Amino acid sequence: MDYGALGLSLLLSLVLAFILTRLKLSPIIAYLIGGILASTYLGVNFNSPEFSLITSLALNLLAFEIGTGFDLTKARELFTRAIFVALAELTLILIISYYTGLYILHLGSVGSTFLVLASIDTSTSIIYKLTEGKTIRDKDLLIAVASIEDIEVFFIYSVIVALGGNFSFIKITTVIIEVVVASMILYVFARFLFQRVLFSPSKVEDESIIILLPIALVFIFSYISSITGVPTTLTMILAGIAFSSVSGSEKVIKTIAPVREFALIFFFLAVGGLLKINESLIGFFVVSLLIISIKYFSFSTASWLTGTNFVQSYTNGIYMIPLSEFGIIVTLDALEEGVNVYTVYLISITVVIASSIIATVLVPRIQKISTFISEIYSRSRILPQLDSAIIWLNRTVIRQITPFSKSEITRASLRLIVIILLPFAIFPLFHRLSTFIPSNLGFLFYTIFIGESVIASLLLYNFSLSSMRIYYIIVGEIFIRIQKVKSRSFKEFWRRILDFAGIGSIFFLIFSSLFYLFLEMSSLLAYDPPLISFPIQLVSLVIIIIYISRRDFKKISKFSMYSRRKPSYKKVIKITSIAIQRYKKESDNNKEKEKILGIIHIRVK
Repeated sequence: MDYGALGLSLLLSLVLAFILTRLKLSPIIAYLIGGILASTYLGVNFNSPEFSLITSLALNLLAFEIGTGFDLTKARELFTRAIFVALAELTLILIISYYTGLYILHLGSVGSTFLVLASIDTSTSIIYKLTEGKTIRDKDLLIAVASIEDIEVFFIYSVIVALGGNFSFIKITTVIIEVVVASMILYVFARFLFQRVLFSPSKVEDESIIILLPIALVFIFSYISSITGVPTTLTMILAGIAFSSVSGSEKVIKTIAPVREFALIFFFLAVGGLLKINESLIGFFVVSLLIISIKYFSFSTASWLTGTNFVQSYTNGIYMIPLSEFGIIVTLDALEEGVNVYTVYLISITVVIASSIIATVLVPRIQKISTFISEIYSRSRILPQLDSAIIWLNRTVIRQITPFSKSEITRASLRLIVIILLPFAIFPLFHRLSTFIPSNLGFLFYTIFIGESVIASLLLYNFSLSSMRIYYIIVGEIFIRIQKVKSRSFKEFWRRILDFAGIGSIFFLIFSSLFYLFLEMSSLLAYDPPLISFPIQLVSLVIIIIYISRRDFKKISKFSMYSRRKPSYKKVIKITSIAIQRYKKESDNNKEKEKILGIIHIRVK
């Protein structure tokens, strides 16, 4: 190692950090630029094995510290909300990024899927660093969403690996169950280890022992992560949550802070070092701005649609701009496996650096940005109405949805997920089978092509039908609850929307059908000739839209949902019984609280 070049790189980063802090900018920018200059001009590779220990320690310590900061009393409500935000964000990014990669950047179906991975995952380390020491109302939610994004990327990457022909729904389901079960076991093991085996940190005075404790723990749990298959970030957060219950945990985190800061400097230098300055940098930077815009819009809109007010949602979106290095890791791994995603690899590197720099510039000015968004909001006529309607929809309709409707929506949603994944499994399988057909039986190829098109049409029909079921269930719930609203203007606003629902149902049907058609065609056309597949799918689309739009969705008013078939009495009794038991449990808990409060009141007297 050239220690002279290393020393010069660190000195240059130090000077840049000092100048930027004077300009009230984050020193993270200095470390990123320092890494770029060091790798381009000084030949220092901060991604070499010599520095991998430090960068790994930085990420693991940070995730561990994030876990210790979670409030367990709010964890269930927090993660429930975070899951809805993350899934809504994933849907938007999947639609926008995938089609951007497919039809604008011409990356192909596999390359476009990797672009989705590069657009999803917010860097937990950078977001925590940017929000450190600041009072942010939704800070825990932002970090929870970023943690769930890690898991989303992990599972999507598993599906991409399956595109090579190893796909199996049983395998994917097994992986999901394994991760969930392993996470629960890991958390229980961590609680037992910290509370029953290890000594209490509050009784230790020597700082070296306190510093060594979390460092040893993160490497132990990193090894456990590699065995269990649970994502490392999630493992560290679970270990941190378990460690937070130990007496003296705050003392450990405070003592280890300088070590974490030291390691993070080398992490940011390593991220910057992935990019070398050349003539193609400007083009990749433009694409990076597009990806950052997609990420900001997707998270902010998802947060808004799931119940956060408009101004807060689009302000919080600024904190979610810095994208994780996970996109770099998975594309590099794909390149090593022989998948040609080199363009996405370069885009991933550029977007990580560009998003980090943009976020560090914008976050100190977050108050001014929030004021600007508020002005746009106050000047608009439609935004305040939409905002109040979305908040009412989440608080009154979604949270108080009937058990039967909730069950139907869950089943339909799971069906949609399976149908979305099926084209990426079935069509590659048919292609592999076609390789065994002898050349003198060429007519069988056309039979397979037509068969695939028929299967694609059936998938399109089922996707459109399931989408419409969800649509009519939600419209039914809104229609019933809007009758209880007292505000005439608010009622009138929702009535205009529901009146539009007659035409809106057709619009939603066309939109959902086109979305799935483009999705499955990207996989179908990779193997089949367009002259056969495209006309069949186009005719199928028209027939499906006409048939479903005329189909009679009978309303079951008791459960305020729409379905072709009524539920069985057995199912109705089961759902009603569960609802009564839950109500009884809540009632008993309330009585117990009232009794305790009564005792306290008597003692005070």
